Amino acid sequence: MDVPERNADERRALLLELLARQQFASLDEMQLATGASLPTLRRDLSTLEREGLLKRVRGGAAPAAVASTLDEAFDLRRRRNAREKGAIAVAAADLVKNRSSILLNDGSTTLALAEELAARAPSLWIATNGLNIGERLASVGSFEVIVIGGALRGSSFGTSGMLATTAIAQLTVDVTFIGCDGADLERGVRFNSLQDAEIAAAMARAARRVVVLADSSKLGQSAIAGAAGWSEVDILITDACDGEWRDHLGGEGVEVVIAKPPVGR
Repeated sequence: MDVPERNADERRALLLELLARQQFASLDEMQLATGASLPTLRRDLSTLEREGLLKRVRGGAAPAAVASTLDEAFDLRRRRNAREKGAIAVAAADLVKNRSSILLNDGSTTLALAEELAARAPSLWIATNGLNIGERLASVGSFEVIVIGGALRGSSFGTSGMLATTAIAQLTVDVTFIGCDGADLERGVRFNSLQDAEIAAAMARAARRVVVLADSSKLGQSAIAGAAGWSEVDILITDACDGEWRDHLGGEGVEVVIAKPPVGR
């Protein structure tokens, strides 16, 4: 299948997303992910290496160690479908009631939601496994913010493992918001990392209501690890969804909310 031509920011965001999920990516994997020619890919890798966002190794590239939870690597990754993620964040924030408790997994869409909640500043109890999400929320005086500990991946700023899932299992919250790598029509919410799937599954079990945040590029993407079937999801918020998805999810009892980016933004 041909991959559409992408601009430099999109290509570099895809490269960093790929390296956030695995410790090494070959040139073939990176070309498949970006659709770039080999000379273009090498120029992108050189740029990202100069910026300290990855390191080139024999046959491909690996994640670079990062020094700040607000570093440029995550900022670049989150630019992908940023307008759609922003609209999804607004729709998700509309569901959050004052004095409620919520869980957020790590990711660029849940970070967009965190920023929208910070702008509104209701009284909330929020727990997250995303260090950058916790950092963004910590300055809001009306929030009580809990950062869930565990093994930390510097490329994604998310914690995982037994420490994290054990802590989540002790919680009962009003709403869990889950960003994902893919959403399969039959099999539900999916991730490219087993650790991420375990975190999302634990968060779903801990909530009275589960809301999945997935821009339309994620729909139909069957990533390797399942976190929750549609029967465990209450609401899907996306920017576009066809009739087949609406009918199937309606049969599973999932409400579909379409969040449209503002015109001209």
